[in-house]
Amino acid sequence: MTSPLPRLQDLPPRWARFCLGVEAFAHSLGCDFSREGSVVACSGGADSTALLLLTAMLCRKNGGTLTATHLDHGLRPESGAEARFVAALCEKLDIPVFIEAHDIALRAKERRTGLEEAGRQARYELFERVRQAQGARHILVAHQLNDLAEDQLMRLMRGAGWPALGGMTAHDPGRFLLRPLLLTPRNALENFLCVCGQLWQVDASNYDRAATRNRVRLDILPVLLRENPAYLDAAARLWRQARVDAKHDDESVASLLATLPKQLHGLPFLLPAAMLNATPSPLRMRLFKAALERFGPGQPLADALIRLDELWLERATGKRLRFPGDKEAVIAKSGVRLQVIDRKKECG
Repeated sequence: MTSPLPRLQDLPPRWARFCLGVEAFAHSLGCDFSREGSVVACSGGADSTALLLLTAMLCRKNGGTLTATHLDHGLRPESGAEARFVAALCEKLDIPVFIEAHDIALRAKERRTGLEEAGRQARYELFERVRQAQGARHILVAHQLNDLAEDQLMRLMRGAGWPALGGMTAHDPGRFLLRPLLLTPRNALENFLCVCGQLWQVDASNYDRAATRNRVRLDILPVLLRENPAYLDAAARLWRQARVDAKHDDESVASLLATLPKQLHGLPFLLPAAMLNATPSPLRMRLFKAALERFGPGQPLADALIRLDELWLERATGKRLRFPGDKEAVIAKSGVRLQVIDRKKECG
């Protein structure tokens, strides 16, 4: 019996090259679709359906294995139909699939968080459980180039600095997460599905302008594309440059921190004056950020890091600056001392 999954050699040459381009980008992230298995997150929408087909084709080409997973959030009347669509697609393609239904509204209420965050947490918890159960190496999610451009715009709106303005990462090793479609535009994925004769589901909530991301997608990004039809290419270049700069900065900061004594849990940590004086200001602020993050949760924001650098340059000995997570930086003659505030002592 003929498999319903097309082989690369059965596709028109343009689309075979398209698949090989996705494979090359995934390989640069550490995924070769062979040996170690992959878990593919599939909502039933165009992006994740295309990712499922692409992964299945590339796994068949390279001898790899994959498992699909889907979470029914129970927030929309059609969510059950979407889960059945994913189940039927995986049955047709002979792909094992794990599907769960959660009451995300109840979860959000119990955890006192927003619906979007509650859903995101539930999804990634499911993905990780399936990854461990299957002994898979990677979790593949379907963020694509339009998503990246939207993410860059939202970061700009929030006031993010460089290189964070480059947008989401393609590889998150802490969560075993890969985004192999991140530099692939949405319309290419939809055209690929049409060539394969594969339908997909449409999530009506993506057109609800109450959500900021939807307004960026529906209103702001189209204006930029009209002004510059190659705007998505520009977004991809921005992402690549940000990754290069982030890698350089991370390696430089790690090299500086490696020269200092090991930080003991809960005790103050000194960034010595000699090091700070020899470090350029942009790198110095990244050094402050990395050192503060060693004390645990609480993200140091750009404005506070800039102010800390100003205080150091002013040699404002004795000045203190607080950061989220009950963290504090103190300017001293010997350098900048970082510590966690003891609120019990502070309150007497």
